[in-house]
Amino acid sequence: MAIISLNTFSQTLPNGDMEDWEDYSDFDEPTNWNTPNPYTSLLTIFTVTKSNEAYAGLFSARLETHSAIDITIPGIITLADFSLNIFDSSYNMSGGYFLQENVYKMTGWYKYEGVDDDSANVLIYNFKNTGETGYDTIGFGVASLGNASTWSPFTVFMNNLSYAVPDTFNVIISSSGVDGAKEGSVLFIDSLNIYTNTGIIDLWSPRPSLNVFPNPAINLVNFESEILERGRTLTIFDNAGRAMIEKTFSERRLKVSVNNFPPGVYTYTLRTKNKIVNSGSFMKKQY
Repeated sequence: MAIISLNTFSQTLPNGDMEDWEDYSDFDEPTNWNTPNPYTSLLTIFTVTKSNEAYAGLFSARLETHSAIDITIPGIITLADFSLNIFDSSYNMSGGYFLQENVYKMTGWYKYEGVDDDSANVLIYNFKNTGETGYDTIGFGVASLGNASTWSPFTVFMNNLSYAVPDTFNVIISSSGVDGAKEGSVLFIDSLNIYTNTGIIDLWSPRPSLNVFPNPAINLVNFESEILERGRTLTIFDNAGRAMIEKTFSERRLKVSVNNFPPGVYTYTLRTKNKIVNSGSFMKKQY
């Protein structure tokens, strides 16, 4: 696992508290999340439902494994685009949530009653989308959740496969394991949070435009904003989460010398009142 700064910060995933739900007449889905419901509803099966049994707030997500026409379909919630073939229970996922941050871990609360030796699964991924290879996995984490009759915490740590800065984060939570899914296994999920090493990001608010050039850079990087605002701070981090430089950003353009930075990929954050309003990455290359 790559070395991570000891200063890690928590942020709530969009609708990670499962309070907001979309009503599609035949079924509900947690807002910002995708489930098998659009496909299983054709069989009058709903693998993910809104529950009043919440760890915090009013609602949680209830995931249940069902069987129909000789196939077994777990309850699944994910941030990725989701498609399911109900005739052989195979499914495909693509994409996820746009997040240019290295995720350190994810936490949440759950209750679970698995049938026989069944267990729930939580998977997290960091991807980087490139024109040459598509989505490259640069980090992943997995945890199995056993039976818990009361609300219990869980943690999934990210195993980083490279020092690249990701641009996509995804979560897949399932009421059954990959092998041996058992009909009737039920999982309740609530209060999901992810932890990064650069600060607290408001994932709900639109980010102000920030133009960063040249990228890759050799000895100078320009940060150009459409908005003139006082009290902003720009911080640049290396891949281990160490702050390399911090500058007040009160004008529309800020020039930062990276002449003494080692070649590599760097993350930047733009803060206003201790909240990150924009973030991203750039590359420093050799002369």
